[in-house]
Amino acid sequence: MRDSGILAADSVARRINRESFLLLGGTAALLMQVAHPLVAAGVDQHSDFRRSPIPRLMRTVDTTLAIVFGDRATAERAFRRIDRVHAPVRGSASDGRAYRARDPRLMLWVQTTLVLTSLRWYETVMGPLAPAERASYWEEAKVFAGSLGVPHHLCPATLADLEEYERVMLRTEVIPDATAIAVARDVLRPLGPVPLPIYWANDAITAGLLPQPLRDAFALRYGPTERRVHRAIVSAIQLSRPVLPRWITVVPQARRHEAVFRPSLGADQAPGGFPLGSSDTK
Repeated sequence: MRDSGILAADSVARRINRESFLLLGGTAALLMQVAHPLVAAGVDQHSDFRRSPIPRLMRTVDTTLAIVFGDRATAERAFRRIDRVHAPVRGSASDGRAYRARDPRLMLWVQTTLVLTSLRWYETVMGPLAPAERASYWEEAKVFAGSLGVPHHLCPATLADLEEYERVMLRTEVIPDATAIAVARDVLRPLGPVPLPIYWANDAITAGLLPQPLRDAFALRYGPTERRVHRAIVSAIQLSRPVLPRWITVVPQARRHEAVFRPSLGADQAPGGFPLGSSDTK
Protein backbone atom coordinates (compact mmCIF):
# COMPACT_ATOMS: atom_id res chain seq x y z
CA MET A 1 0.00 0.00 0.00
CA ARG A 2 1.15 3.54 -0.70
CA ASP A 3 2.30 5.57 2.27
CA SER A 4 0.04 8.62 2.32
CA GLY A 5 1.69 10.15 5.41
CA ILE A 6 0.37 10.92 8.87
CA LEU A 7 -2.97 12.29 7.66
CA ALA A 8 -5.91 10.66 5.95
CA ALA A 9 -6.01 11.15 2.19
CA ASP A 10 -9.14 13.27 2.49
CA SER A 11 -8.00 15.29 5.53
CA VAL A 12 -9.23 18.82 5.99
CA ALA A 13 -5.64 19.95 6.67
CA ARG A 14 -4.60 18.87 3.19
CA ARG A 15 -7.58 20.56 1.58
CA ILE A 16 -6.79 23.82 3.33
CA ASN A 17 -3.01 23.82 3.12
CA ARG A 18 -2.90 22.96 -0.59
CA GLU A 19 -4.02 26.51 -1.38
CA SER A 20 -1.22 28.92 -2.31
CA PHE A 21 -3.21 31.92 -1.14
CA LEU A 22 -3.01 30.58 2.41
CA LEU A 23 0.59 31.79 2.53
CA LEU A 24 -0.71 35.36 2.57
CA GLY A 25 -1.88 34.80 6.13
CA GLY A 26 1.60 33.90 7.33
CA THR A 27 2.48 37.35 8.64
CA ALA A 28 -0.60 37.42 10.87
CA ALA A 29 0.19 33.98 12.31
CA LEU A 30 3.78 34.98 12.98
CA LEU A 31 2.74 38.22 14.68
CA MET A 32 0.36 36.29 16.92
CA GLN A 33 3.23 33.99 17.90
CA VAL A 34 5.72 36.72 18.72
CA ALA A 35 3.05 38.68 20.61
CA HIS A 36 3.78 36.23 23.43
CA PRO A 37 6.74 37.83 25.26
CA LEU A 38 8.50 34.49 25.81
CA VAL A 39 8.18 33.50 22.16
CA ALA A 40 9.38 36.97 21.16
CA ALA A 41 12.42 36.64 23.42
CA GLY A 42 13.35 33.35 21.79
CA VAL A 43 12.97 34.77 18.29
CA ASP A 44 14.89 37.91 19.22
CA GLN A 45 17.80 36.04 20.78
CA HIS A 46 18.06 32.97 18.56
CA SER A 47 16.45 33.44 15.15
CA ASP A 48 18.25 34.51 11.97
CA PHE A 49 15.12 36.01 10.40
CA ARG A 50 16.53 39.54 10.50
CA ARG A 51 19.60 38.56 8.45
CA SER A 52 17.80 36.35 5.94
CA PRO A 53 14.01 36.74 6.18
CA ILE A 54 13.14 35.13 2.84
CA PRO A 55 15.28 31.95 3.25
CA ARG A 56 14.02 31.66 6.83
CA LEU A 57 10.43 31.89 5.67
CA MET A 58 10.95 29.33 2.91
CA ARG A 59 12.52 26.84 5.33
CA THR A 60 9.56 27.20 7.67
CA VAL A 61 7.02 26.76 4.88
CA ASP A 62 8.87 23.76 3.39
CA THR A 63 9.05 22.03 6.77
CA THR A 64 5.37 22.61 7.51
CA LEU A 65 4.20 21.37 4.11
CA ALA A 66 6.49 18.35 4.33
CA ILE A 67 4.57 17.31 7.44
CA VAL A 68 1.17 17.84 5.82
CA PHE A 69 1.86 16.31 2.40
CA GLY A 70 4.90 14.09 2.83
CA ASP A 71 4.92 10.37 3.46
CA ARG A 72 5.32 9.22 7.05
CA ALA A 73 9.13 9.12 6.90
CA THR A 74 9.27 12.62 5.43
CA ALA A 75 6.90 13.96 8.07
CA GLU A 76 8.85 12.35 10.87
CA ARG A 77 12.11 13.82 9.55
CA ALA A 78 10.46 17.24 9.53
CA PHE A 79 9.32 16.80 13.13
CA ARG A 80 12.86 15.82 14.14
CA ARG A 81 14.24 18.84 12.29
CA ILE A 82 11.90 21.15 14.21
CA ASP A 83 12.93 19.49 17.48
CA ARG A 84 16.64 19.93 16.69
CA VAL A 85 16.11 23.62 15.92
CA HIS A 86 14.16 24.10 19.14
CA ALA A 87 16.56 22.19 21.42
CA PRO A 88 19.11 25.00 22.02
CA VAL A 89 16.53 27.80 22.15
CA ARG A 90 16.33 28.84 25.78
CA GLY A 91 17.12 31.89 27.84
CA SER A 92 15.50 34.72 29.76
CA ALA A 93 13.06 37.36 28.63
CA SER A 94 13.52 41.04 29.50
CA ASP A 95 11.39 40.60 32.63
CA GLY A 96 13.62 37.80 33.88
CA ARG A 97 11.27 34.92 33.09
CA ALA A 98 12.97 31.83 31.73
CA TYR A 99 11.81 30.33 28.46
CA ARG A 100 12.60 27.31 26.31
CA ALA A 101 11.26 26.57 22.87
CA ARG A 102 10.36 23.03 23.87
CA ASP A 103 7.98 24.31 26.57
CA PRO A 104 4.69 22.54 25.69
CA ARG A 105 2.66 25.61 26.66
CA LEU A 106 4.55 27.83 24.25
CA MET A 107 4.31 25.19 21.54
CA LEU A 108 0.55 25.00 22.09
CA TRP A 109 0.27 28.75 21.60
CA VAL A 110 2.25 28.56 18.35
CA GLN A 111 0.05 25.70 17.12
CA THR A 112 -3.05 27.71 18.03
CA THR A 113 -1.93 30.68 15.96
CA LEU A 114 -1.34 28.48 12.91
CA VAL A 115 -4.66 26.66 13.16
CA LEU A 116 -6.89 29.65 13.80
CA THR A 117 -5.19 32.01 11.36
CA SER A 118 -5.25 29.42 8.56
CA LEU A 119 -8.87 28.56 9.24
CA ARG A 120 -9.99 32.19 9.33
CA TRP A 121 -8.15 33.15 6.16
CA TYR A 122 -9.30 30.05 4.26
CA GLU A 123 -12.94 30.67 5.20
CA THR A 124 -12.65 34.35 4.32
CA VAL A 125 -11.73 33.38 0.77
CA MET A 126 -13.51 30.05 0.29
CA GLY A 127 -16.55 30.37 2.50
CA PRO A 128 -17.42 28.62 5.77
CA LEU A 129 -16.49 25.02 6.34
CA ALA A 130 -19.10 22.68 7.76
CA PRO A 131 -18.97 22.38 11.57
CA ALA A 132 -17.69 18.79 11.32
CA GLU A 133 -14.89 19.89 8.98
CA ARG A 134 -13.85 22.70 11.32
CA ALA A 135 -13.77 20.23 14.19
CA SER A 136 -11.71 17.79 12.12
CA TYR A 137 -9.15 20.46 11.33
CA TRP A 138 -8.38 20.90 15.03
CA GLU A 139 -8.37 17.13 15.63
CA GLU A 140 -5.77 16.77 12.85
CA ALA A 141 -3.74 19.63 14.31
CA LYS A 142 -3.63 17.81 17.64
CA VAL A 143 -1.66 15.07 15.90
CA PHE A 144 0.96 17.65 14.92
CA ALA A 145 0.96 19.17 18.40
CA GLY A 146 1.46 15.77 20.00
CA SER A 147 4.34 14.94 17.66
CA LEU A 148 5.99 18.20 18.66
CA GLY A 149 5.73 17.42 22.37
CA VAL A 150 2.43 18.94 23.49
CA PRO A 151 0.72 16.42 25.79
CA HIS A 152 -2.88 15.59 24.96
CA HIS A 153 -4.25 16.92 28.25
CA LEU A 154 -2.98 20.43 27.46
CA CYS A 155 -4.81 20.64 24.12
CA PRO A 156 -8.28 22.21 24.23
CA ALA A 157 -10.82 19.47 23.57
CA THR A 158 -12.80 21.18 20.80
CA LEU A 159 -12.35 24.01 18.34
CA ALA A 160 -14.67 26.14 20.47
CA ASP A 161 -12.41 25.41 23.44
CA LEU A 162 -9.41 26.41 21.33
CA GLU A 163 -11.02 29.75 20.48
CA GLU A 164 -11.78 30.31 24.16
CA TYR A 165 -8.16 29.44 24.99
CA GLU A 166 -7.06 32.09 22.49
CA ARG A 167 -9.31 34.71 24.14
CA VAL A 168 -7.97 33.86 27.59
CA MET A 169 -4.36 33.98 26.40
CA LEU A 170 -4.90 37.39 24.82
CA ARG A 171 -6.20 38.70 28.15
CA THR A 172 -3.58 37.13 30.40
CA GLU A 173 -0.31 36.09 28.75
CA VAL A 174 -0.12 37.24 25.13
CA ILE A 175 0.43 40.90 25.87
CA PRO A 176 3.28 42.24 23.73
CA ASP A 177 6.23 43.80 25.54
CA ALA A 178 8.89 46.05 24.03
CA THR A 179 10.79 43.07 22.60
CA ALA A 180 7.64 41.66 21.00
CA ILE A 181 6.84 45.02 19.42
CA ALA A 182 10.39 45.35 18.07
CA VAL A 183 10.32 41.82 16.63
CA ALA A 184 6.90 42.47 15.12
CA ARG A 185 8.23 45.61 13.43
CA ASP A 186 10.95 43.54 11.77
CA VAL A 187 8.41 40.88 10.75
CA LEU A 188 6.24 43.53 9.12
CA ARG A 189 9.18 45.22 7.39
CA PRO A 190 11.60 42.34 6.67
CA LEU A 191 13.27 43.86 3.63
CA GLY A 192 14.41 47.11 5.22
CA PRO A 193 14.38 50.23 3.03
CA VAL A 194 11.55 49.21 0.72
CA PRO A 195 8.93 51.88 -0.10
CA LEU A 196 6.10 51.54 2.40
CA PRO A 197 3.31 51.35 -0.23
CA ILE A 198 4.69 47.95 -1.24
CA TYR A 199 3.73 46.66 2.20
CA TRP A 200 0.17 48.05 2.18
CA ALA A 201 -1.51 44.94 0.78
CA ASN A 202 0.19 42.63 3.26
CA ASP A 203 -0.56 45.04 6.10
CA ALA A 204 -4.25 45.06 5.17
CA ILE A 205 -4.47 41.26 5.09
CA THR A 206 -2.55 40.98 8.34
CA ALA A 207 -4.60 43.61 10.15
CA GLY A 208 -7.82 41.95 9.06
CA LEU A 209 -6.71 38.60 10.47
CA LEU A 210 -5.28 39.78 13.78
CA PRO A 211 -7.40 39.98 16.92
CA GLN A 212 -8.14 43.58 17.84
CA PRO A 213 -5.82 43.69 20.91
CA LEU A 214 -2.80 42.68 18.83
CA ARG A 215 -3.72 44.95 15.95
CA ASP A 216 -3.68 47.85 18.42
CA ALA A 217 -0.50 46.73 20.17
CA PHE A 218 1.40 46.54 16.87
CA ALA A 219 -0.08 49.83 15.62
CA LEU A 220 -1.59 48.27 12.52
CA ARG A 221 -4.27 50.43 10.98
CA TYR A 222 -7.53 48.84 9.88
CA GLY A 223 -9.66 51.76 8.90
CA PRO A 224 -11.92 52.17 5.85
CA THR A 225 -9.00 52.20 3.38
CA GLU A 226 -7.41 49.05 4.79
CA ARG A 227 -10.77 47.28 4.87
CA ARG A 228 -11.35 48.11 1.20
CA VAL A 229 -7.90 46.81 0.30
CA HIS A 230 -8.57 43.64 2.29
CA ARG A 231 -11.88 43.04 0.50
CA ALA A 232 -10.29 43.79 -2.88
CA ILE A 233 -7.57 41.20 -2.30
CA VAL A 234 -10.11 38.58 -1.28
CA SER A 235 -12.20 39.33 -4.37
CA ALA A 236 -9.12 39.15 -6.61
CA ILE A 237 -8.24 35.71 -5.25
CA GLN A 238 -11.81 34.47 -5.66
CA LEU A 239 -11.99 35.69 -9.25
CA SER A 240 -8.55 34.56 -10.37
CA ARG A 241 -8.41 31.16 -8.69
CA PRO A 242 -10.76 29.41 -11.16
CA VAL A 243 -8.75 30.49 -14.21
CA LEU A 244 -5.17 30.30 -13.00
CA PRO A 245 -3.18 27.09 -13.56
CA ARG A 246 -2.66 24.70 -10.67
CA TRP A 247 1.06 25.44 -10.53
CA ILE A 248 0.07 28.87 -9.25
CA THR A 249 -2.96 28.05 -7.10
CA VAL A 250 -1.69 24.82 -5.49
CA VAL A 251 1.55 24.54 -3.52
CA PRO A 252 4.21 22.22 -5.04
CA GLN A 253 4.10 19.73 -2.15
CA ALA A 254 0.36 19.24 -2.67
CA ARG A 255 0.73 18.86 -6.44
CA ARG A 256 3.32 16.12 -5.96
CA HIS A 257 1.15 14.36 -3.40
CA GLU A 258 -1.95 14.55 -5.60
CA ALA A 259 -0.02 13.30 -8.63
CA VAL A 260 0.68 10.08 -6.73
CA PHE A 261 -2.53 9.55 -4.82
CA ARG A 262 -4.99 11.16 -7.23
CA PRO A 263 -3.42 10.57 -10.66
CA SER A 264 -6.77 11.05 -12.42
CA LEU A 265 -7.20 14.52 -10.93
CA GLY A 266 -7.91 16.96 -13.75
CA ALA A 267 -5.99 20.19 -14.16
CA ASP A 268 -9.08 22.12 -13.11
CA GLN A 269 -10.10 19.90 -10.21
CA ALA A 270 -9.41 20.08 -6.51
CA PRO A 271 -9.26 17.03 -4.23
CA GLY A 272 -12.66 15.46 -3.78
CA GLY A 273 -13.73 16.43 -7.30
CA PHE A 274 -14.58 20.05 -6.60
CA PRO A 275 -13.85 22.47 -9.44
CA LEU A 276 -11.20 24.96 -8.46
CA GLY A 277 -13.66 27.74 -9.06
CA SER A 278 -16.14 26.50 -6.48
CA SER A 279 -15.96 26.35 -2.75
CA ASP A 280 -14.31 23.10 -1.74
CA THR A 281 -16.51 23.14 1.35
CA LYS A 282 -19.88 22.68 -0.33
